[in-house]
Amino acid sequence: MIRKSVQRFSEEIMPKQESIMAEHYERLGLVYGATGASWHRSHCQNPFVQQLSPTLYRVHFAARDEKNRSQGAWADIEVTGAGLVVKEAAPAPSLTLGRLGAFDDCGAMPGSIVAHQGRLLMYYTGWTLARAVPFTFFIGAAESRDGGKTFQKVSEAPVLGRNHFDPFLTGAPWVVAEGGRLRMWYISGTEWVPGATLSEPPTHYYSIKHAMSDDGITWQVNDRLCLPYLENEHAIARPVVMKVDDGYRMIYSARRLGETYRIYSATSPDGLSWQREASPMIDVASSGWDSEMVCYGSRLETPQGNFLLYNGNAYGKDGFGAARWT
Repeated sequence: MIRKSVQRFSEEIMPKQESIMAEHYERLGLVYGATGASWHRSHCQNPFVQQLSPTLYRVHFAARDEKNRSQGAWADIEVTGAGLVVKEAAPAPSLTLGRLGAFDDCGAMPGSIVAHQGRLLMYYTGWTLARAVPFTFFIGAAESRDGGKTFQKVSEAPVLGRNHFDPFLTGAPWVVAEGGRLRMWYISGTEWVPGATLSEPPTHYYSIKHAMSDDGITWQVNDRLCLPYLENEHAIARPVVMKVDDGYRMIYSARRLGETYRIYSATSPDGLSWQREASPMIDVASSGWDSEMVCYGSRLETPQGNFLLYNGNAYGKDGFGAARWT
C-alpha cells in the first residue's frame, strides 16, 4: 500500500531533529466565534488573512450552519496595542454551497486568497458526502469583485479534482503567486483503510503535495509527497506556506492514529523538499477552548507584532483564537 512505502521512506530520510526556530507564544484567547445566525451556528475554521490596510486585516474562515455544512465567512480585525479587535463581520456567507449534486453541495471551505492577472481568487475545499467512505472533497476556485467581501465561483466543477496522481481527494489549497505563475500546496488522499469492524468507519490517509499553474484554473500535478508520513501518522493537513529569506516555511497540522491535531512547522529551500520540525509550534492548553486540540494555524504579520491564528477543540467549533509570536 502507498502508506506503508511512504512511511518507510520518511523514516529513512527524516530523523528526529532539534527545533529549527526557537519561538514562543503568548496566548491571547478566542478572537471571534459563531454569530448564531442560521448559516453560522458554529465554527470559524481555517482562519487566514487578507490585508486591507497597515492595521486592518480581513480574516477569512469557514462557518458551519445548522446542518454542519461549511460556508465562507470573514471578520475584519484591527491590530492595536491592546491586541486584536473585531471591527466588522460578514452579514451573510461570502462563499456559498454548490447546487445539489455538485462537488461542494455539502460544504464550501475557504482555503487561501491570491491576486493573479488582475483577479482576486479564492481557492477552497468543496465537500460532499459519500457512501462507502464518510466524505470526499476537491478544490474549487472563486473570484471576488468587491475586494474580498463576496466570491463567485469560476466553475461548478473543481479546478483540481480526481486525477491520475490524486485518485481519492484533494483539498486545503494554499496558493501563492511567484514569477508570473501560481504555486499550490494542498492535501491529497493516498488511501482509505477499512475499520476493524463493520460499525467502525474507514480511516483516511492524506498528506501534502505541490502543483503549478499559469492561469489558476489548470494545474500540473505529480505523485510526490512534500511531507511523507511519519510513524502512525494518517492526516497531514492545511499547509500555509510563506516565502522567507532562505527559502520557504510551512505551517501545517498533523495527527497520528488515536490522537488529535497539533500545529507544526517545516522549512524548504525550494518548496518541494521539506525539513520537518519535530516539536509542535504550540501545544494544547491546560484547559478551555484549545485544551484538546490545536490545528489549522496561519500567520498574521503586522507592524504591531506577529500573531499565530489557529483553531482549537473540535476543529474550531468555538471560533478562532490567536497567540502573540514572541
